[in-house]
Amino acid sequence: MNRLLATTAALALSTSALSAQESYDLETITVTADLSDGTETDRTGATVEVSTREELEAAGDDDLATYLSRQPGLSLAASGGPGSLADIRMRGLHQKYVKVQIDGIDVLDPSSPSPSYDFGLMGVSGLGRIEVLKGSQSAQYGSSAVAGVISLQSRRATEEGTHVYLSGEIGSYDSFGLAATVTSLGERHNFAVTLERLEFGGFSSADEEDGNTEADGFSSVRLSFNGEYALTDALSIGLSGFTEKSTVAIDGGFPFGDTAEETDGTSNGLRAFARYDAGAITHQFEATYYDIERDYAVSGNRYEGERHGLRYLGQATLSPSVQLNFGADYTEEDFTSATFITATGKQNTTGVFAEVNWAASSELDVSAALRHDAHNRFGGHTTGRLALAWRPQEDLIVRAALATGFRAPSLYELYAPIYGNDTLTPETSRSAELGIEKRLGGDDFVKATLFYTEVDDMIGSDAFFVYTQVPGTSVSKGIELSGRKALSDKVSLFGNYTYTESVDENDLRELRVPRHNLVLGLEAEIAPRWNVIGELQHVADTLDVDAQTFATIEGDDYTVVNAMVTYDVSDSAEAYFRIENIGDVEYQTVNGYGQSDRAFYVGLRAKF
Repeated sequence: MNRLLATTAALALSTSALSAQESYDLETITVTADLSDGTETDRTGATVEVSTREELEAAGDDDLATYLSRQPGLSLAASGGPGSLADIRMRGLHQKYVKVQIDGIDVLDPSSPSPSYDFGLMGVSGLGRIEVLKGSQSAQYGSSAVAGVISLQSRRATEEGTHVYLSGEIGSYDSFGLAATVTSLGERHNFAVTLERLEFGGFSSADEEDGNTEADGFSSVRLSFNGEYALTDALSIGLSGFTEKSTVAIDGGFPFGDTAEETDGTSNGLRAFARYDAGAITHQFEATYYDIERDYAVSGNRYEGERHGLRYLGQATLSPSVQLNFGADYTEEDFTSATFITATGKQNTTGVFAEVNWAASSELDVSAALRHDAHNRFGGHTTGRLALAWRPQEDLIVRAALATGFRAPSLYELYAPIYGNDTLTPETSRSAELGIEKRLGGDDFVKATLFYTEVDDMIGSDAFFVYTQVPGTSVSKGIELSGRKALSDKVSLFGNYTYTESVDENDLRELRVPRHNLVLGLEAEIAPRWNVIGELQHVADTLDVDAQTFATIEGDDYTVVNAMVTYDVSDSAEAYFRIENIGDVEYQTVNGYGQSDRAFYVGLRAKF
């Protein structure tokens, strides 16, 4: 019965709780890089960025999209302020190539033309951890994991007993945010529930500099929960889920500008699992459910999507140095699109997979994965991944990975009225990366990673806008640099830089992918109880499309500086004041859509 308390750290990481055999440092474990319960980051050949709850609070962002845009290899294309459509590109690849999970639930929108997750709707108050896994990962995650995987985990119980966490913020644009989390951790149980409310009065999504004046607001309410219970020392069960309702005012149209359009959206997710440790093999069974609905008030358009999933995962320790993970899953999706013509469609996929993790020596770890997916329409597709981590010195890690991936045609691409094409086949990818990391003691490090991904059999449109397979190969390649260095026991510098060269099948640069994305930051304790963090982001050399003429244009480079000051009111309460866009810079991440002017926010976080 003491097993739950002994492994609290691992439980806080994994959606399959009660499974790890030892306690871990949360910042040095990844649960997405392979199919194990938790792997130390210096023992995986995959490139993965881990953000803990403490790091999310220290960064000072109230929306997830902004936070992610400053991570190595990621960039943002947002159609306005908070609540507006926000795409996160990974290593130069469109968001449709990024698998997104919340507490193990696939949240890609099945009703979207190119299924993806809208990061503009999500705040950070209810999140406990983020993992960004880069490179093609279809061998573990199936379709859509061509660029990588973003795993979001809601807040977990990490301290014994019952605790209440409250936060509130008010600021510019008539905005406010409230969040309350209750957690409970006992000998056999681990439970957390979070309620969030966000309101943003807004500014015009269509840039005010172009004469647009209508404020486009955003409001949302989100409830999330997760719980686990150990029925016996060997058998545990768990349940997690969320429900969210939002209203977003949007601009666009032709001619481009202010509109009266609003989108009402609802989404729900649920995951249930049972895990049994049989000694030689640990068995896990899970079922997931996700649905989303989007209603447009002016046009009357309506989109609905639904996904059901079943999965079995077995984990066997074959020897002290070899672990085998294996299993099978089944996914069924359907959608309804009600515009001027109503369309419906359904598809299912069955997958089988296996992964071997081998500690070849104390300096070398190797991971090999293979997966086969059988789609009810286009048949089977096999993907694989080989990754290694070599530690020639205790503080030096060399990583390398080769992988293949695929993206199945979406329901909309297959069955959309007029434009759908039910003869489409999957897009396929190959990726490679080579990285080196030097750890400098404490939290200090420097890291560099070269990456390369190519995609074939891309799905595009013909002259009549009908979806079709596009011949040729698109390529995205570049380098990621990141690091952190303590200048003293009170001051630290950190930063990252990504260079990306991304071209389509005609060797033309991809739109909305900056060649240069630089982040520099400083954290400092300026007095007892007082701390400050400041970040500068410089984005340069981006192409976009003119909203009126549809011609390719060069986007403006921009530099944005944000800062936050925090004061520890007590050991369990913190007040903060933050400024976004200190220089009051006019900038766009999508041509025609404006971003926030200089804005001020104050807030309070407390634990009881």
